[in-house]
Amino acid sequence: MNGTHLCMASYSVEYLPKSDSYRRGQTIVDKSGTSLADQTPKEGSYASISPVHLPPTMGEPGWFGKSSAFVRITALDRENYRIAWNVASFPGFLLRSERWQVLSIDPSGKTKYESKEAFGGVIAWLVYFFVYSNLVLGFNAQAEGLKNRAERLHKAT
Repeated sequence: MNGTHLCMASYSVEYLPKSDSYRRGQTIVDKSGTSLADQTPKEGSYASISPVHLPPTMGEPGWFGKSSAFVRITALDRENYRIAWNVASFPGFLLRSERWQVLSIDPSGKTKYESKEAFGGVIAWLVYFFVYSNLVLGFNAQAEGLKNRAERLHKAT
C-alpha cells in the first residue's frame, strides 16, 4: 500500500489513462474554492472533486449526469491509510454526508479497499431515491480505477 488513494494531485483526469473506468479531478482548495499551490491533503483542508459522472462514464454524461462535490477533509491517517471527508457545500440541516476510504491488509495478505458514505438531513431521502443506485456504480468504478492505478504503480517499482 503506497498511499495511492491519498494522492490528490496525481489522481486527476489528466493523469489517468482513458482505459480507467473512472476518472475525476480532485483539487485541494481554500474555503472559497480557489486552488492552492500545495496539493497535499490535510485534516481541515477543502477539496473540489470534479467532474463526477453519475452513472460513471468515460464519455459525456446525460442530463443531470455531471456534477461536482465541495468537501472538507475531516480525518487523514497516512499511517493506517484512511481518509474521510464531509460535504461542505450544504447547510448540515439540509444535507450531511460523510465519506470514509480505508486501505487495509486482509488475512490472506491482499489489500482491502473499503469506501463508506452516510447521508443525513432533510434532503438525504432525495439523494437516496434519485442518486443512490448511481452512487453505488460510481463507488464500484472508483474502486476499480484505484485498483488499476495501484497495480500499475506496483508493476513500475
